[in-house]
Amino acid sequence: MTSTKAIFLYLAYTLAAAAFFLYLLFPETALKQYLNSRLAAIDPALAVQTARIRPTLPPGLKLSGVVISGNGTRLAHFDSARISPDLIGLLKGNLRFRFQTRLADGTINGRGGSETAELSETLRVEADLSRIQLDRLDAVKALERFSLSGLLNGEIIHEGRPAMGLTSGALTVSDLRIVLKEPFLGISDLLMDQTEAEFSVNDRNLRLKALTFEGPLLQGQISGSIELRQPLAQSRLNLSGNAKPRPELFARLPDTLPRALVNPRTLAARGVAFRIRGSIENPDFSMR
Repeated sequence: MTSTKAIFLYLAYTLAAAAFFLYLLFPETALKQYLNSRLAAIDPALAVQTARIRPTLPPGLKLSGVVISGNGTRLAHFDSARISPDLIGLLKGNLRFRFQTRLADGTINGRGGSETAELSETLRVEADLSRIQLDRLDAVKALERFSLSGLLNGEIIHEGRPAMGLTSGALTVSDLRIVLKEPFLGISDLLMDQTEAEFSVNDRNLRLKALTFEGPLLQGQISGSIELRQPLAQSRLNLSGNAKPRPELFARLPDTLPRALVNPRTLAARGVAFRIRGSIENPDFSMR
């Protein structure tokens, strides 16, 4: 009669051999091709390159050196990422997973799932963004007219099919600094203590419900829409808002604004209404 010890040894050997051959024969190339095809299904202009994909324990995948590009322009680089499925959910016929990744010295932690085991079905994905440095994002580095820096935090939710559906979120940026390559109204550098934005994206239209900002020189809000294009710098702007100068900035404005537009008695109280048209790369500001 086979002893319990022998059964345990056989089982341990079988599991070790299975793990060894799974790691040795892991279909890394096929997975890289699959990821690229899934991203192309969302947007044909997008492509993903992954330096390495390996299996992990507990069961999951670890990706390193992930680069996402659009029309040949690098948009984001993820140092590492891990995806872990909910095995109990798969046994019940639905898909549940968690993911963690590092981006621009910050982190993204998320979870998602659907009522079936098919990635092509309706998904709900939630992602928490923490301490992402704006100036280290490739999409931000590609902007030529101005530069951005600050710490990005917030939450993003996607509901629908991977290539469609509605994406919404609430984001905050602390210590946001905007440096213009060409000064506007005599201003080339703005610092915002806190910036908050609520938005939604449907297809290629980003709807900015409210963006509020407050800093030592300026406070105000912006709303409107952005027609997203590739590269990002060519996205079309249709925004309007109001800005109120703080005392330090208020003292400068009469020297840079036409006198007909400056009313010292109302400017500090009601602010300046403005529109932004054109593209991210070449915005067109106007007063109204």
